[in-house]
Amino acid sequence: MLKFKVNIPAGPLWSNDEAQQIGPRIAAAHQGQFTGQWTTVVDREMSVIEIEFPVHKNGHHEFRTNVLAGPLWSDAEAQQLGPKIAASYGAEFTGQWTTIVEGVMSVIEIKYTF
Repeated sequence: MLKFKVNIPAGPLWSNDEAQQIGPRIAAAHQGQFTGQWTTVVDREMSVIEIEFPVHKNGHHEFRTNVLAGPLWSDAEAQQLGPKIAASYGAEFTGQWTTIVEGVMSVIEIKYTF
């Protein structure tokens, strides 16, 4: 199975014990596996945890939601950018989108499979 690793923000973590306790919960929320690695990136403000993900999601369940996508000016642009934005969430673009603030912000619908 192909896998990749990324760092996810976790707020300030004060100790390795805290990171080891909280890391698996954050990883599960993102459909990944906590590797046990973490680091503070801004002293007393922000830490990140390392999460491993499978390249291909398997499962019979799905969840759809909207996520911010910046301003989208046309359906052609949404169809081009949507898959990349969805991939950044570990999800798939459904093809649906809407503008929520004209000239400022649009949302796309993404689908998680688990």
